Amino acid sequence: MLVLPWRQCALRPTVASCALGCCLLAVWAGAERHARGQDRAPQTLSNDADAAYGRGDVQQAIALYEELIKIQPDSVEARTNLGVALAHLGRYNDAVAQYDEALKRTPDNPSILLDLALAWYKQAAFDTAAVKLERMRAKHPENRQSLYLLADCYLRLGRNQEAVELLQPVYSLDPNDRAVDFALGTALIRGGQIKQGEVIIEQVAKTGNQDEVDLLTAAAQLAAQDSKAAASTIHKALESEPDLPGAWLLYARALLDSGDHEGARTAFLRALQSDPNDFEANLYLGGMLRYDGSIADATPYLEKAQMLRPASVEAGFQIGLLNLAKGRLQDALSDLRRVEQQSPDFKEVHVQLAALYARLHRIEDSERERAAVVHLDEKVREQAPNRSQP
Repeated sequence: MLVLPWRQCALRPTVASCALGCCLLAVWAGAERHARGQDRAPQTLSNDADAAYGRGDVQQAIALYEELIKIQPDSVEARTNLGVALAHLGRYNDAVAQYDEALKRTPDNPSILLDLALAWYKQAAFDTAAVKLERMRAKHPENRQSLYLLADCYLRLGRNQEAVELLQPVYSLDPNDRAVDFALGTALIRGGQIKQGEVIIEQVAKTGNQDEVDLLTAAAQLAAQDSKAAASTIHKALESEPDLPGAWLLYARALLDSGDHEGARTAFLRALQSDPNDFEANLYLGGMLRYDGSIADATPYLEKAQMLRPASVEAGFQIGLLNLAKGRLQDALSDLRRVEQQSPDFKEVHVQLAALYARLHRIEDSERERAAVVHLDEKVREQAPNRSQP
């Protein structure tokens, strides 16, 4: 416990009045009591703050933890507890600040590192959360909670191969961890490694969890472009468990690929009710609404998709088309040129840029983009198999 120093000063005899002497004695006595109170204050404040949090009075707990930190600014426990209380109220940036301060004093503390990552995760800042979790796992590779959370971040960011590399060694040592099995199967299938994913499906089937088997099977069918089979498989899973995580997204994509746009739109909305931070649901629904001319309705979904994956070519392209529809030509130009730099072989971005440059009367630039489209078409023809050969 931090003990604050207190110097007791002796009172010298003076010729002052009795009243003044009594006043000074009262001040001295009060100061002494205050000093003794400060000695006890940190532990008392800590206990009171913990009790307030325990009974659900989070605001009071925050006030007490903040008061405690004024007395003990180097208290790791106080700052961590304050961070937890702030995160409980959704004040994630304030929580992050407290966790960062705590980590300055204990850099490799696994609990605080995990709390910090969770604070970023709950803000849908999955890239930042992944960085914090990678740091934690470098020091504490045995922690399973960080493993599950980092795998989920990788999947949400579309970093499927990194998820495979993270999970495969764990699966090899313990193939009976259902969370690892499901995440690894998902990563393999999304990354196009369908055969390897089917091996994981067989492992999941041994656990008897049919819903998870159906999800992975539908994902594999969708990856193999068998959208009708995928829709049928996932529909069966939804009949038994309507709130199955991830099911509505798969169902929506299967319906979209099958040509049922209205059904897909409804399913994407259901997916977002379950998980507002799903990148694909925001991207696909926003793209559908933009294509249908519902620009105002499309905007929040596409902006959310870009926020979730700032480096996404797909999200950047949709934002460019959105700005085109809004008549923000210079913004659209910046968006589309950025996509062109990220993915120079993306034919559609050259098509859109050629048209946009023409609207801006930049004929030479428009012709250059048209030439890029022709070049890409020729490249595709050259790479296509020669059907005349036996």
